[in-house]
Amino acid sequence: MFKSDELNKRTNSYEIALNSVYKKDNGIFNTEFSLAKKIIEFLDIPKEAIVLDPCCGVSNFLLSAKQCGIKNIFGADIDKKAVELSQELLGADCIKKIDTIANNGAITLKKLGIEKVPYIVGNPPYVPLSRSINIETKDYLFLRNVKDAGSNLFIGALFRALEMVQDGGIISYIVPKNFLHVAGYSLLRRKLLKEKQILSVVDLGKCFKDVRGEQILLTIKNGFANDNAIDFFSLANGGFVKTISIAQSFFNDEIIIFENQSDFEIYKKLNDTYQKFSNVKTGYIGRGRSKSANAISGKDIRKFGFKTVAVPQKGNQVFIQNIYSAEAGIIACFGGDLEATETVTVFTDGDPKMCHYITGVLHSNLCNFFLVKYCYNNSTLTMHTDPNYLLRIPLERKPETFDQIVNVVKTLEKVDYMSNEWFLFVAELNRLVYQTYGLGKEQIDFIETTIKAIQSSRWHNDERKAM
Repeated sequence: MFKSDELNKRTNSYEIALNSVYKKDNGIFNTEFSLAKKIIEFLDIPKEAIVLDPCCGVSNFLLSAKQCGIKNIFGADIDKKAVELSQELLGADCIKKIDTIANNGAITLKKLGIEKVPYIVGNPPYVPLSRSINIETKDYLFLRNVKDAGSNLFIGALFRALEMVQDGGIISYIVPKNFLHVAGYSLLRRKLLKEKQILSVVDLGKCFKDVRGEQILLTIKNGFANDNAIDFFSLANGGFVKTISIAQSFFNDEIIIFENQSDFEIYKKLNDTYQKFSNVKTGYIGRGRSKSANAISGKDIRKFGFKTVAVPQKGNQVFIQNIYSAEAGIIACFGGDLEATETVTVFTDGDPKMCHYITGVLHSNLCNFFLVKYCYNNSTLTMHTDPNYLLRIPLERKPETFDQIVNVVKTLEKVDYMSNEWFLFVAELNRLVYQTYGLGKEQIDFIETTIKAIQSSRWHNDERKAM
């Protein structure tokens, strides 16, 4: 048996030799041997169990399983050269060249000479289906299901894995982190929540250097239990560290990665106590529609103002930069009677004061905490401030703070941008929003610590904000 360092070198050399465009277009990204071994050890697979990796590539998961003493290993892949390398390292009998996404599970198992298995592991390809990337199958019902559930190769791989795992068996796949919350994946996510046990979610962060997104390790048991709890882990200090367990029944669709009990309690308070934006809004919310050369674009907006024009004195719109960065947070301004392009999310309300109030709440640390943590699952990537996210924001309006927040926002529209005075009023805005939502000191401290760790320090210059 090869040593770990030698295995890592040989498998890595194969991926390095591949054309980067080819890898990206086909969703081919090698899982480092060290990470694959951590996952195999995390799953605590019995030595006598059969382990299958249907999209094995160069077989780092199977090589790790063999090093852990598991002998009954099987793999398949569509890439001929990857299969040949895997056969050299593991043996031709257990690795086959098969398109396991195009073929149904029964055909794959028959070609491998095995029946339904207790463990399926791996890192399936993830790339959106398109004219150039498609699944070569005549199983049109399967294709329809894949397209309805997210139209991505990894969705097809998950469906096929469910066809090949035995009752009570385990599927553990590295998948995109946005599978947990993006609306396009809702169909399969709801199916898993209603029909299977989601045993654990490990937040792997950005574990592939050439992949734009972040990843999770999703582990599923093929069977349902009413009392199942999902264990959440983070990748830290070279291992998987458990953070919290949440009853699976708590989740209806989106699966939120909570860091600890405080995180969970803040979510429940905000989500259960207050109305949502969707319940309060009275006007339009969506992308701007103007094609005018004078229309405001996303890049023209700064916090509480515009870069090239003055904030209007009349009207009933809020303009929000559609690109959301966790480092900067919401960037929005009272839009009044101006026009906006499609790079701007527009909110309208019959009451102009409500528009200023909304502008204030959106810029608060509380709102940005809610978006980053509970809508975007701590993603460090740029997202979109689309209505399906904004409408989830809890929106509380209290007479004792409403006018104060409106007045602070109007002041922020006038004072010099990013000046000492500007920072003082931003701090006052945050104080008023926390007061409005009735949060305690410990909760506020947790939110402030989280936001300061995520956002750029330019938005949190404590010396400049000091009274």
